[in-house]
Amino acid sequence: MAKYEFQGSTVPIIRFTEIGSTNAEGLARLARGETMPVWLVSDVQTAGRGRRGRSWTSELGNLFASLVLPNPAPMANLAQLCFVAGLAVRDAVLSAAPQLNPELLKLKWPNDLLLDGGKLSGILVEGGADLHGRPAAVIGFGVNCLHHPDDLPYRATCLEKAGAPTAPDRLLEALDLAMAVRLNQWNAGNGFAAIRTDWMRHALGMGDQVSVRIGEREVIGRFENIDARGAMMLRRRDGVAEIITAGDVSLRLPE
Repeated sequence: MAKYEFQGSTVPIIRFTEIGSTNAEGLARLARGETMPVWLVSDVQTAGRGRRGRSWTSELGNLFASLVLPNPAPMANLAQLCFVAGLAVRDAVLSAAPQLNPELLKLKWPNDLLLDGGKLSGILVEGGADLHGRPAAVIGFGVNCLHHPDDLPYRATCLEKAGAPTAPDRLLEALDLAMAVRLNQWNAGNGFAAIRTDWMRHALGMGDQVSVRIGEREVIGRFENIDARGAMMLRRRDGVAEIITAGDVSLRLPE
């Protein structure tokens, strides 16, 4: 597995004025045999994607970037990159916008960064095998710098609205460094215990009652922990412990 020492210009940055999806481009490059880490950055995405294929609004002035990682870890550990990336984007936002109150930046399981309760950033990790059958991953970041969508079922925000205007390129510079630090801490999964501890320190809703929607099913319970794989450990209202590997979390419980 690679040792990640890239900082600043040592990782190539490929820029697009407009692209369908930086993640889709990253997956295509892996399928063609990409062997080195690379950042793919676009001013605008016309087919940005979130989890489960949802569309992601992509307005000029925000950051849309994907980090292509050939052979970063064994296949079984790739899902942990959600937590690595979540910590890195939080680190990067605080570095690029130091006037923000760190206590207002929370990580929402498994892959969102919230600022004062509003969604500031989404992360999409897509993994699989590359052209040679080795594990590979693409980590997509969408960060609301200048704009945020209003037509969502939850509240969103942006750095501009928070009084911390930040150019996408400045944030990318900070994110490049933060990802190098967090990937080395993770160490292909060998350091996930430390990542897990750091992530839980900034977790939204830890110890609280939450609602998790899993497809058409809704589970309500106390968010107790995340396990060694990164799955949510929920204590349901009936006292039964449930391990959740994917779902949409809300702190707003139904009546």
